[in-house]
Amino acid sequence: MTDNEKHLEKAVERIKAFETEKEPERLREASMALEDVNLRREHMTRIRHKLRSDCLDLWLTIIQTIDKHMDRAFDPEDVPQLSVMPPRIKGDIQLPPGADPALIDDPKAREEYEKAIKDNRAKQENYPLQTQLRELDEVIARKVDLFIRRAFTSSDHGEVKAAIGRIIEGQSRKESLFRLIESQSGS
Repeated sequence: MTDNEKHLEKAVERIKAFETEKEPERLREASMALEDVNLRREHMTRIRHKLRSDCLDLWLTIIQTIDKHMDRAFDPEDVPQLSVMPPRIKGDIQLPPGADPALIDDPKAREEYEKAIKDNRAKQENYPLQTQLRELDEVIARKVDLFIRRAFTSSDHGEVKAAIGRIIEGQSRKESLFRLIESQSGS
């Protein structure tokens, strides 16, 4: 196995690891593996073109993976609470934030409190994922732009457009990538 093949394999492994772990660092690692691919090492045109196509597919797969997991409605200003304030109990007593729901005597209030705790936990887990995906999205978009500019000539743009059409699902992302290609062609 060549070094380039090892880099491609590592990128595939990291993308799969992200799908399992939901850890954005795996996508960053996948992009770093793709950056290590050296097309100039491949002297046979057919092999170099296959390698270039495989790299493009993986770059686009990283973008598609980010898009698939990024919540467009996410508001980074809506920070999760450290803990949820429970409702007051009999005697107008205020328990401290994060108190055990079993201490809430009103069943309806306890149920609402338990739901608020569950919702806040989900928000706490989702918040770092969403903020990191947004940061990563900007970085990866620049890397994809650079890869396409360096690896493909304007006569190759049909291949790039076909790959985008095959891999990218979101219409707005497709359109932005198509605009990128058109700007390179001078169209």
